[in-house]
Amino acid sequence: MKIRRLHECGGMCFLWCYDIVKYLVFKDLLESRGIDPLVFLFLDMITVPGFIMGCARLVNSLGGRIMAWPKVLFWGVLVLINTLLPYVYAAIAGGAQFDTAAWMVFWIVILLMLANLIRTIRAGLIAGKR
Repeated sequence: MKIRRLHECGGMCFLWCYDIVKYLVFKDLLESRGIDPLVFLFLDMITVPGFIMGCARLVNSLGGRIMAWPKVLFWGVLVLINTLLPYVYAAIAGGAQFDTAAWMVFWIVILLMLANLIRTIRAGLIAGKR
Protein backbone atom coordinates (compact mmCIF):
# COMPACT_ATOMS: atom_id res chain seq x y z
CA MET A 1 0.00 0.00 0.00
CA LYS A 2 1.31 3.40 -0.93
CA ILE A 3 0.60 6.40 1.27
CA ARG A 4 -0.98 9.07 -0.92
CA ARG A 5 -1.68 12.80 -0.44
CA LEU A 6 -5.23 12.04 0.73
CA HIS A 7 -3.83 9.82 3.48
CA GLU A 8 -1.38 12.54 4.46
CA CYS A 9 -4.17 15.12 4.77
CA GLY A 10 -6.21 12.73 6.91
CA GLY A 11 -3.19 12.05 9.10
CA MET A 12 -2.54 15.77 9.55
CA CYS A 13 -6.17 16.44 10.54
CA PHE A 14 -6.07 13.56 13.02
CA LEU A 15 -2.83 14.76 14.63
CA TRP A 16 -4.06 18.36 14.82
CA CYS A 17 -7.20 17.16 16.64
CA TYR A 18 -5.00 15.03 18.91
CA ASP A 19 -2.82 18.09 19.65
CA ILE A 20 -5.87 20.12 20.68
CA VAL A 21 -7.12 17.35 22.96
CA LYS A 22 -3.63 17.01 24.42
CA TYR A 23 -3.56 20.77 25.04
CA LEU A 24 -6.93 20.71 26.81
CA VAL A 25 -5.99 17.75 28.99
CA PHE A 26 -2.45 18.80 29.92
CA LYS A 27 -2.74 22.62 29.96
CA ASP A 28 -2.70 22.92 33.75
CA LEU A 29 0.14 20.42 34.13
CA LEU A 30 2.30 22.27 31.61
CA GLU A 31 1.64 25.60 33.35
CA SER A 32 2.55 24.10 36.73
CA ARG A 33 5.91 23.03 35.26
CA GLY A 34 6.71 26.48 33.87
CA ILE A 35 5.89 25.58 30.27
CA ASP A 36 3.65 27.89 28.22
CA PRO A 37 0.92 25.56 26.90
CA LEU A 38 0.12 27.79 23.93
CA VAL A 39 3.74 27.79 22.76
CA PHE A 40 3.85 24.01 23.18
CA LEU A 41 0.57 23.68 21.21
CA PHE A 42 1.90 25.97 18.48
CA LEU A 43 5.13 23.97 18.12
CA ASP A 44 3.19 20.72 18.25
CA MET A 45 0.84 21.85 15.47
CA ILE A 46 3.40 23.37 13.10
CA THR A 47 5.51 20.22 13.17
CA VAL A 48 2.63 17.99 12.03
CA PRO A 49 2.96 18.56 8.24
CA GLY A 50 6.71 17.84 8.21
CA PHE A 51 6.22 14.79 10.40
CA ILE A 52 3.41 13.35 8.25
CA MET A 53 5.13 14.06 4.92
CA GLY A 54 8.42 12.64 6.18
CA CYS A 55 6.80 9.50 7.56
CA ALA A 56 4.87 8.98 4.31
CA ARG A 57 8.04 9.24 2.23
CA LEU A 58 9.95 6.90 4.53
CA VAL A 59 7.16 4.31 4.58
CA ASN A 60 6.77 4.53 0.80
CA SER A 61 10.53 4.14 0.32
CA LEU A 62 10.67 1.10 2.58
CA GLY A 63 7.64 -0.56 1.01
CA GLY A 64 8.02 0.35 -2.63
CA ARG A 65 10.08 2.82 -4.59
CA ILE A 66 13.53 2.98 -3.00
CA MET A 67 14.87 6.51 -2.53
CA ALA A 68 18.51 7.48 -2.68
CA TRP A 69 20.34 7.51 0.66
CA PRO A 70 20.55 11.36 0.88
CA LYS A 71 16.78 11.68 0.40
CA VAL A 72 16.07 8.97 2.97
CA LEU A 73 18.43 10.65 5.41
CA PHE A 74 16.80 14.06 4.79
CA TRP A 75 13.28 12.76 5.42
CA GLY A 76 14.44 10.74 8.43
CA VAL A 77 16.09 13.75 10.04
CA LEU A 78 13.02 15.86 9.25
CA VAL A 79 10.77 13.34 11.01
CA LEU A 80 13.11 13.24 14.01
CA ILE A 81 13.25 17.04 14.32
CA ASN A 82 9.49 17.39 13.96
CA THR A 83 8.95 14.69 16.56
CA LEU A 84 11.30 16.25 19.11
CA LEU A 85 10.84 20.01 18.68
CA PRO A 86 7.85 20.52 21.04
CA TYR A 87 9.43 18.29 23.67
CA VAL A 88 12.80 20.01 23.44
CA TYR A 89 10.96 23.28 24.07
CA ALA A 90 9.20 21.72 27.06
CA ALA A 91 12.50 20.43 28.44
CA ILE A 92 14.15 23.84 28.06
CA ALA A 93 11.18 25.86 29.34
CA GLY A 94 10.64 23.55 32.29
CA GLY A 95 14.37 23.17 32.86
CA ALA A 96 14.12 23.96 36.55
CA GLN A 97 11.87 20.91 36.92
CA PHE A 98 14.35 18.62 35.14
CA ASP A 99 16.89 16.97 37.38
CA THR A 100 19.83 14.89 36.16
CA ALA A 101 17.81 11.67 35.95
CA ALA A 102 15.13 13.36 33.82
CA TRP A 103 17.75 14.69 31.40
CA MET A 104 19.34 11.23 31.18
CA VAL A 105 15.99 9.64 30.34
CA PHE A 106 15.30 12.42 27.80
CA TRP A 107 18.61 11.85 25.97
CA ILE A 108 18.30 8.06 26.14
CA VAL A 109 14.88 8.30 24.46
CA ILE A 110 16.30 10.57 21.76
CA LEU A 111 19.24 8.23 21.13
CA LEU A 112 16.97 5.18 20.98
CA MET A 113 14.68 6.95 18.49
CA LEU A 114 17.67 7.90 16.36
CA ALA A 115 19.09 4.35 16.50
CA ASN A 116 15.73 2.89 15.50
CA LEU A 117 15.44 5.36 12.63
CA ILE A 118 18.90 4.44 11.33
CA ARG A 119 18.21 0.71 11.75
CA THR A 120 14.90 0.94 9.89
CA ILE A 121 16.34 2.98 7.03
CA ARG A 122 19.35 0.67 6.73
CA ALA A 123 17.14 -2.44 6.70
CA GLY A 124 15.00 -0.91 3.95
CA LEU A 125 18.04 -0.02 1.87
CA ILE A 126 19.52 -3.50 2.28
CA ALA A 127 16.19 -5.10 1.32
CA GLY A 128 16.00 -2.82 -1.73
CA LYS A 129 19.38 -4.03 -3.02
CA ARG A 130 18.25 -7.65 -3.13
